[in-house]
This record gives sequence, structure tokens and C-alpha cells, in this order.
Amino acid sequence: MKYIYIGLLVLLFSGCSSSHSQQTEPKVNLVEIENRAEAAYLAGHLDMAEGLYRQLIKLKDSYPPAWFRLGNIYTRTNRLDAAISAYQRCIQLDVEHDKAWYNLAIARMRQATEVLIEAQKHLDENSAGKTQMDELFIQLMRLQTGKKD
Repeated sequence: MKYIYIGLLVLLFSGCSSSHSQQTEPKVNLVEIENRAEAAYLAGHLDMAEGLYRQLIKLKDSYPPAWFRLGNIYTRTNRLDAAISAYQRCIQLDVEHDKAWYNLAIARMRQATEVLIEAQKHLDENSAGKTQMDELFIQLMRLQTGKKD
């Protein structure tokens, strides 16, 4: 009886180890994913690029270029809260990423512009606050369009 018990244990453990060795994870090529993501991004296939960059980030969360591109995709698709989060993550990983700082500022300006547009719907035309917000709106639009006048 003792030998049967030992034999069953040996079979059980050998079965576990062989099933574990058969379940190998597929090799992931991060460079290939990034190249595909970049090609999709440059071709304007933002949905595909987003999925690939998100896959890349899932595999390597600490990669600033992927966070930066994801921020750009979110900005281009007007998901500003997500864009800001992505740019902030990029900056957290690379504090000297000047384009991420710049794009973060642009996304924040676009948010401010949206707030001012919404405020227009609710304020009295003759209020002092409305006049101030109109001026701020004009200044923000000048900054965003690059027009001096």
C-alpha cells in the first residue's frame, strides 16, 4: 500500500511538471509591436495604433515613447482627460520629454477652451464675468491657432 501511495505521488508530481513545461508563453517582440503601432499611427489608423500602443504599454509600462504616442492619439480623438494622463505618465518616466510637456500644455488649453465655450451657454450677456471670459477665449484661440491679430 505504501508503494502504491508513493507511486501515485510520483505520477502526480511528474504530471504537474510536464504540463507546466508544455505551457510556454509565446515570445513577444516589442520592437515589432512598436513598428506596427508607429506605421498605423503615421497612416492615420488611430484605432489600430491605439490598440498596439496599449498592448506595448501592457508589456512594458515604463516606456515613455508609447505613452507619448498614446497621448497624441487621445488628443487627436478629443479624449483630453486620457491624453493628459498619458502625457503625465510620459513625463513621470522622462521628465525632460519636451514634446510631452508642450502637448500637455496644449491639451490643458483645449480643456480651458471647452470650459469657456460651455460657460457661454450659461452666462448673462451683460455680465462682467462674460466679458472677461470672452477675452480669455479670444486669447486662447489666438494661442491655439498661432494668429497674432
